[in-house]
Amino acid sequence: MSNNTKAAALFDELTFTDVFETFDEEYLTLIAEKNPDQLKRMCIFLSLDDQIRKEKFEKLSLKEMN
Repeated sequence: MSNNTKAAALFDELTFTDVFETFDEEYLTLIAEKNPDQLKRMCIFLSLDDQIRKEKFEKLSLKEMN
């Protein structure tokens, strides 16, 4: 597997939730104070990320049942 393929596979698995969890509380507090709209968008991305994971899980579960 080439380096480009390995990097692509890594980013395919990386989710916004993974990135969000790297932020410390001080940084998130600063965003909430200085730019609450940005924090709101981040929360929307977290919700979308969660929905995507649920849908993937449901598809896998349905395939395994058949």
